[in-house]
Amino acid sequence: MPAVNDASSQYSGASELYEQSRVFKVAVNSPAPDLYSYLAPPGLKVETGQMVRVPFGGRELTGYVMEPEDPTTPPEKRSYKLKEISAVLAAEPLFDLELTKLVKFVANYYFYPPGLCVNEILPGGLSPKLKVELKLTKKALAAGLSACLGAPKAGAKAKAKISSKGGPKSVPLFGPEPKDLPEGELENQPYASPISENIDPAGDWPDAARLSSSEPAAALAGKDQSPREIILRRLFEAGAIALSEFQPWKKVVSQLVKEELAELAYGLDSQGTGFSYEWRLSVRPEPANEAAESPGSGEKKRSSPLKKPVRLGPKEQLLWDLVKKAPPTPLSHYRQILAGNVLVQARSLERKGLIDLERRERFRDDPERALSVSGPTIEALTPDQLVAVEAIGAALDKRENKGFLLFGVTGSGKTEVYLQATAKALDAGRGVLWLAPEIALTMGLEGRIRQRFPSLAFSVLHSGLSQGQRHDHWLAIRRGDCRLAIGARSAVFAPMADIGLIVVDEEHDWAYKQDDGLRYQGRDLAAWRAKEAGAALILGSATPSVETYRRALNGQLTLLRLQSRPGQAVMPKVKLIDRRSEGKGGRDPIAPEVRAALKETFERGEQVLMFINRRGLANMPICLSCGQSLKCPHCSLTLTLHSNPDERASQSEDDRDVSFAEMKKHENLLICHGCGYRAALPKQCPQCESFLVRYLGVGTESLIREMEKSFDKKGLRLDTDSAKRKGGLKAILDGFAKGEADFLVGTQMAAKGHDFSNLTMVGVVEADLGLNVADFRAAERTFQLLCQVSGRAGRRERPGLVYIQTLCPEHYALTAAQEHDYQTFFENEIAVREELGYPPFARMALLRFSGPGDAETAAEAEASAELGRKLIEAKNLSGLDIFGPAPSPMSKLREKYRHQIMLRAFSAEERHRLLRRWLPMIRSRLSKNVRLSVDIDPYNLL
Repeated sequence: MPAVNDASSQYSGASELYEQSRVFKVAVNSPAPDLYSYLAPPGLKVETGQMVRVPFGGRELTGYVMEPEDPTTPPEKRSYKLKEISAVLAAEPLFDLELTKLVKFVANYYFYPPGLCVNEILPGGLSPKLKVELKLTKKALAAGLSACLGAPKAGAKAKAKISSKGGPKSVPLFGPEPKDLPEGELENQPYASPISENIDPAGDWPDAARLSSSEPAAALAGKDQSPREIILRRLFEAGAIALSEFQPWKKVVSQLVKEELAELAYGLDSQGTGFSYEWRLSVRPEPANEAAESPGSGEKKRSSPLKKPVRLGPKEQLLWDLVKKAPPTPLSHYRQILAGNVLVQARSLERKGLIDLERRERFRDDPERALSVSGPTIEALTPDQLVAVEAIGAALDKRENKGFLLFGVTGSGKTEVYLQATAKALDAGRGVLWLAPEIALTMGLEGRIRQRFPSLAFSVLHSGLSQGQRHDHWLAIRRGDCRLAIGARSAVFAPMADIGLIVVDEEHDWAYKQDDGLRYQGRDLAAWRAKEAGAALILGSATPSVETYRRALNGQLTLLRLQSRPGQAVMPKVKLIDRRSEGKGGRDPIAPEVRAALKETFERGEQVLMFINRRGLANMPICLSCGQSLKCPHCSLTLTLHSNPDERASQSEDDRDVSFAEMKKHENLLICHGCGYRAALPKQCPQCESFLVRYLGVGTESLIREMEKSFDKKGLRLDTDSAKRKGGLKAILDGFAKGEADFLVGTQMAAKGHDFSNLTMVGVVEADLGLNVADFRAAERTFQLLCQVSGRAGRRERPGLVYIQTLCPEHYALTAAQEHDYQTFFENEIAVREELGYPPFARMALLRFSGPGDAETAAEAEASAELGRKLIEAKNLSGLDIFGPAPSPMSKLREKYRHQIMLRAFSAEERHRLLRRWLPMIRSRLSKNVRLSVDIDPYNLL
């Protein structure tokens, strides 16, 4: 059993003194960096994992009970007085000691507040915000309004000035800068400025106090009334009002509370949260022994529907005819069949003794979410698969923590190995966690699991589910109703007990790393959970990350190879198309040789995937007169031309080369991919007023138009824009799998994990895009992406063909991808990493500063870097380097200028030792206008 379970037995055997003290450590929902001790008052039952309300810094906040405190520290020996837990907000614990240990590890490793860690881990429906209302006391109600108002002062008027920020404003593209632009999620970080500022940014009132009200006090501010009169009149009229309405008059509210005329009432803002219930109908069973059921009682014996005929109306008869033939069934099922609300008829049938009507908790799910799956029939495992299944099975039998790298070429049958290992773990009665990097792959995985285990109850966790669905799936795992949980990176936090197996598919994928908020790496946390639970860990990939493959070579992971595709399928042939010789003609996104291959593929009735890792119609609107590109006024990013979402008619213009003057009004939109800013097209260049402005570059939208026009074939587009519509992702993937389109144009969403039986050709447009990014992982990402997208072709009997269009065909990442040669790529890449001192030879941390002023932000970053260098020198620390500060590659985002510092250490221990001293020094002196975010083991350096 995992060591964490031993802790529960330790606490269960605590001393009598400890049982009387009932002290618990709570993760408070604030940027506070520590756990805080609270006393459970007599009569209040408190358990690990419960959501509670606690006093904190003069206000009430939600928090989460993490663990009982060490019983060797009795309350009377403390130097401070313990505060009491105010209330338990959720009777059912949301997590156990094992997940508590994970939260503490995550908070410590990623330098993130534990309370906010829990908030990010829990599905939204399980972590509602605290709602605060002001209401009258019994004393005020008894006294009446006149007595509470007191003697009015001459000329008393409301002096409070209410400031109100509206929603996003529509502004001209190159007009004045908006003053109230909402901050983006990427830089809205807790821990960003000194804790003393973050804990209580609005005085003594909770965050919920700043919520808007339907009738703000500003509407009354102009009347000849004092704030006290306004507050009391409103309370006498309505009984209880959201505290936010009176936020500008905090001192007056405080006085009313002090006088015991008003009081604060706390609750949860439970919109869209909590459980859902449904009525279930079932035939009332006939008593086995009617005489024995009520011997000697004067009660009227319940009628049996089989012995006593009952008179039914037409609608009742229709419902009864359905119910008596079915097992216990939700009422909603009969609503759909009978096209109406039948609850009245159901209650009548219940009164007449025919049915039982039971209100039960409803599990919210959507079985139609899973993708239709097709794959080759598994007649027998390949020798490589047999070796892998036996090795993993041996670890499962021994219940030992052992890590495996399942290194198999695309289409080699890694999923079958996962399924066999999953079946073995479930047969042993242990739990299974299965992670996939993207929602699209999770949906396909659902289909495969339903196909392989048709009667298995399993849970799904990812952001594509509704809030109610995430709520119910999480609790199903917590209660032990499901022993298999699948999902994207957040599923690593699933409250699964007794985990026996964790699978991380496509372990190399950078989608496992979260880029904002809690910047965790899902793959690494999966390894930590496997170690703590004594579980087997499978990391699977056709293109393992450099760090993971090196660990396998060093013996830290067991390397299992799948070197060929099952059956007659072979690896596709890959051709590099050098576009440098095409000159100006190279503006055509599709090379002549690729066009010819496309024509032949379509003539054979086979399908094509065209890959370009860029959305939109064009990505470079530029003035040919002055040379200026059109950039977002709030970011340092060039705007991208997109089709208007409300566009109704297809367009015939070539959007890659058309002037602004020729564009129709509202035909398309310019969109910033950094902040989401949108604007209509200006008529002239905003710099020189020239009409010689052209759209250059190509994206998914322009590529699909070009192909449909050139080949007269139907295409589908798969990118974040097309997939964000409800049901859009499933419709696209299922439609292409069923042959409803001849080709698919997509970004990296289309590049990995999908298995289309009739797809034989892949074309890659602008393969060099990722090589020019300011990131030491650029070559690795490019190689992985090209190998993954190439692997979509020829996964059945018919061979596949891949064309990669490039301007640098000599680069080792491309030549290795052409030959499906991971080993050669690894040897080149690891030599570069070692020479430059990059991971896996070092451990990194990225400190990013953002603020409204470029000079101020740069100065704060410079001062912070100097603090770090002096600390290294003073403590005589070795193996540590501080680089920068320097402007971030994306130097401005959402009205914030960004500068960053890179810390390099040659061990994780040395890195954390420095950061534990350095970060508090930075935060203690950081300007209120500048925010700091910390990224441990960064993947995104932009």
